[in-house]
Amino acid sequence: MMKRLFIVMSLFTASLGCYAQTYDPVAVSILDRMSEIIGDLSSVKYSVSTSRDLVDFDFGQTTSYNTHEVYMTGPDKMLVNSNGDNGHKEYWYNGTKICYYNFDENNYAEMETPPTIIETIDTINKLYGIDFPAADFFYPTFTDDLMSMSDKINFGGIKLQQGKDCFHIIADSKEMTVQFWISNDATMMPKRMVINYKNRKDVLRYEALFNEWQLNPVLPLSMFDFLIPAGASVVRMVPKSK
Repeated sequence: MMKRLFIVMSLFTASLGCYAQTYDPVAVSILDRMSEIIGDLSSVKYSVSTSRDLVDFDFGQTTSYNTHEVYMTGPDKMLVNSNGDNGHKEYWYNGTKICYYNFDENNYAEMETPPTIIETIDTINKLYGIDFPAADFFYPTFTDDLMSMSDKINFGGIKLQQGKDCFHIIADSKEMTVQFWISNDATMMPKRMVINYKNRKDVLRYEALFNEWQLNPVLPLSMFDFLIPAGASVVRMVPKSK
């Protein structure tokens, strides 16, 4: 979700060229350390609860809630199980294709994809508008991307988050304020992310709460291959441009 905004905001701030950017070295070192640890993982499993505050014509504002279980191994295996206000859906990626299954409608689609998780996430989002839950942390350029789209990045101190001491990082620009809470322990995994949008007309706020991190779990490769459920019908994914 933020990755696309990073690119847009980088171009936006470069075109203005008149805003001084200030980055707290403590905040940057924490972000770099977190990215290094995530980049060194061979596999990972976590759950994340997301919410979006949406602009509503009748009520002014409504909130959408979803939960996600995410499994990844190596550069080319991913499984995401999402359930909530956006329906119950699952995605399997095995390095050559991604399979989408809609539990509510009992239908599925298969799409050829690039050979890595990051490339696949970018491609699926660009073509079909599918967002993967808080995937920004897994981009190797995470810190640089955040710096390029932010006017300032500050270290907010140690804050208690979900019963755990966390580093509080705040990044601000004219378009949004992004806050991160990163575990103050040896693993330094994200615990919470909040984005407050300043100028968007559709989404006011996005929040992700991370739980149940498992680092380098043994994940059988067969779990990333999609098995067609009984009676499921095949559908075709329609690109956003159409």
